[in-house]
Amino acid sequence: MTNAGWYPDPAGAPDTYRYWDGQAWSQMTTTQPSASAGAPPTQVPPPATPAPPAAPAAPYGAVPGTPPPPGPPAPPGPPGAAYGGYGGYGQQWSPTPPAGGGRKTVVIVVAAVVALVLLGVGGFFGIRAITGDDEDARADDSGQSEQTGSPDEGAESDDTEDPGDESSSTVEPSGIQCTGGSPAPPQTPDPAATELTGGGLTIPREAAYDLATGDQVAFTFADAFVLQYTEVEDGWISLTGVGALPKASGFDDPATAAEVVMQCLTGSDDVYRGFTGRTDVIHEETTVAGKPAYRITAEVRVSDPQVTVEGDVTDVIVVDTGDAESYGIYIGMATIGRGDLIATNESVLGRIAVD
Repeated sequence: MTNAGWYPDPAGAPDTYRYWDGQAWSQMTTTQPSASAGAPPTQVPPPATPAPPAAPAAPYGAVPGTPPPPGPPAPPGPPGAAYGGYGGYGQQWSPTPPAGGGRKTVVIVVAAVVALVLLGVGGFFGIRAITGDDEDARADDSGQSEQTGSPDEGAESDDTEDPGDESSSTVEPSGIQCTGGSPAPPQTPDPAATELTGGGLTIPREAAYDLATGDQVAFTFADAFVLQYTEVEDGWISLTGVGALPKASGFDDPATAAEVVMQCLTGSDDVYRGFTGRTDVIHEETTVAGKPAYRITAEVRVSDPQVTVEGDVTDVIVVDTGDAESYGIYIGMATIGRGDLIATNESVLGRIAVD
């Protein structure tokens, strides 16, 4: 078992260390591990000669008799260095979806808080967070850490076709930007309502769409996100929704915020499992109800054996509503090749109102 001590915070908070007591992560963190030698004062020191712990369960698909997973990794490189996980932006965030397999089903079935707790344990022991169904656990996560179709690579290979990709090469989301929100709406939306409101924005309610409620909404960069969706196939949905984007997470302007959110989406195994590439169709300043805004519309493609679809036409619009604490954010996802769903999303997008 790994020795007790201070290790980089598994949640990805920059310049932050969390204490490992040899059995579990404590709630104590510090920015100066050398000045905090020993266990935190509120934690009981481990016994001098602890009994050998039981061997951790092997991940799904492991060969019996193979060595147990490794202990906590060495401290990461300098800020901004890619060392796997959530889009490769300096944190470990790749919880496995529940039964049914598809990536976007988890947007409405996995609580962000639960996923973050699982991250702390699973990330350091080399296994993926398990949501209760081994069927979806994968022994090979190389596709997630490689990020073959990341926005940076797209910029290098095709700058001339899409100027928007060039700007994305200079933007790298931080851990707090992708996970610093509280996406659960303060109350369950009324299914009979004709509108959905969140983050100072209002969109029309699509009667044929279902509502995601409470902590089922897992867009972890947003606050109070209200989402409506329709199932395309088992494990894949199309959706529209609105919420708030907290400025305290480091979102300084609508253009940069829109790019960061798009990268948080494509880098998330919960949203786009097997992400292979992104082609920007729209990357421009705009206005929403007279308010300054920035829009990115991209074809986001995936290669996932658990679904048959190619990907989505994904809209991200960040609106400066005038709120001092947050921006308004609209997200729409419509399956590539489904003209009816794309048209529905365009119709909703065209009727966004500012409260």
